[in-house]
Amino acid sequence: MRLRRQYLDVLRDRALDADVRTLLDTGWRWLGTALAPRSGRSLVGPALGTLLVTYRCDLRCAVCDLPARAAARRRAGDRELDTDEMKAVLRDMKAIGTAGVGVTGGEPMLRRDVLELLAYGAQLGMHMHLNTDGFQVVEHADAIRKTGVRSVNVSLDGPTAAVHDAARRKAGSFDTVLGALDALRTARGARRTPQITAVTVLTASNVGQAGEVVRVARGAGADRVGVIPVHDFGHGATAPEPEAVARGLADLKALHAEGWIDNSTAYLDLLPRAFRGEPSPLKCYAPWASVVVDCYGDVYPCFPLMEKKEPVGRIPLARFWRSKAYAEARARLASCQACLWNCHTELNLALPQRGGRKGSARVPAGGGAA
Repeated sequence: MRLRRQYLDVLRDRALDADVRTLLDTGWRWLGTALAPRSGRSLVGPALGTLLVTYRCDLRCAVCDLPARAAARRRAGDRELDTDEMKAVLRDMKAIGTAGVGVTGGEPMLRRDVLELLAYGAQLGMHMHLNTDGFQVVEHADAIRKTGVRSVNVSLDGPTAAVHDAARRKAGSFDTVLGALDALRTARGARRTPQITAVTVLTASNVGQAGEVVRVARGAGADRVGVIPVHDFGHGATAPEPEAVARGLADLKALHAEGWIDNSTAYLDLLPRAFRGEPSPLKCYAPWASVVVDCYGDVYPCFPLMEKKEPVGRIPLARFWRSKAYAEARARLASCQACLWNCHTELNLALPQRGGRKGSARVPAGGGAA
């Protein structure tokens, strides 16, 4: 299968609700994104919007520096966008034609207005998605469902408390995640949504246990499990042994055949390459297919550029999306092959590749992924 299951969910939902206009719009979105790099301008809105509502977090994970970034921004006198400003970003995402918006962080549940923002995006007609570490989910599971959110990702980085809690650097976080998955499943009941996915960052510590993570998540109530290989981003991540990667990949492929894995098989096939530090073989459409706005109003074409602290502009988004400055940023990024970040890579796999890309990784001057 060459398409991520979460993206198939979006297509299914659009088909079930579809009139002729919606079906035509879906086809034009795919074609417009495919043609955009050659045309030199954005022809359709992004398929994937990300609203990073806070860098604050209740965890201090080994592979993430966002909480430290939040503290640095506070010391510098910066403030997060308030509720009205966040809603303005969501309206701009709707205005430029964004199909779906992932609300993430940091830990988005630390914002008191996060449920209001999810509901507002759903009211605008966008496919809303929530990423969370699981804290504060149990007490808010039913309220999360009532926002109209279509899918929820909960982070689960190991099959045992020893592995997960070490990765997340907080005792008890493993039990919290299992409780969150169960609470979301209970709140959903017999309904179709939200779809519940456990997401695992694969590292040297857990890649060989990937199959066990899936089995634990399944038992706790997840519909499926998605994986992403750790990206260094300056944190000094240790590469796993090839034998552990091969063992984890074999388990994931077997479980994919049973319907338990969110990732496409085409993406799973790229995992060994990612752990070897090799460049992506794919043409990247992220500058046209996605947009990220953070809690301070900075705009990024992709999540890896956010990790590298390299914004290409500022809100208001609708005006900037169509600007000359954004077009110049897309031109600089057109040849980037430097990451295999899951959401962007899965979109790339769904778009024309003409046999893929060859050569070494190259981050264009003025910005690129890592």
